[in-house]
Amino acid sequence: MISVTIEITQARTQAAPQAAPEVPAVPSAAEIREQVRAGLEAARAARAQGNENVTIGPNGIIVRGGQPGEPGTIYLGPRAAQNMIPPQAVDISIAFFIMIAVMVVGWPIARAFGRRIERRGQVATLDAGTMEQLQRIEQAVDAMAIEVERISESQRFMAKLQHDTAQALPGVQSR
Repeated sequence: MISVTIEITQARTQAAPQAAPEVPAVPSAAEIREQVRAGLEAARAARAQGNENVTIGPNGIIVRGGQPGEPGTIYLGPRAAQNMIPPQAVDISIAFFIMIAVMVVGWPIARAFGRRIERRGQVATLDAGTMEQLQRIEQAVDAMAIEVERISESQRFMAKLQHDTAQALPGVQSR
């Protein structure tokens, strides 16, 4: 049984900040597997020779073995700690915050659009003053319709009287 303790150390310098080093391309899964196997083989070989510290990879990972039955220690140098966050996690976090922003902006817009669609089926309500005016206009139109009907009825009656009196008089021709 092998126990391992991981400690991350950072170098502290007083010098002016330098430009960020170029980040190497992300290795494939097969390359990472081979690097781990090579590191384990180097650690086993160093352990067999009695060496307590083994440096693995270009990022400064130092493995210090303990006595059998005791946990060993892995020290990660400052360059190794730079690559701790995988790029996929950064992409996921950016997508999450963009989604939250879209929801904050899009939710009120979607609600307003939904309310607008619901209002299309409803009849528009009018205030009391407008309703009273419409009722008065309706009553006036009804009264005018009754009066026009009376006028047309009287005209028919007068036309009928003229026709009857013209036929009753001798020597008058009807037109």
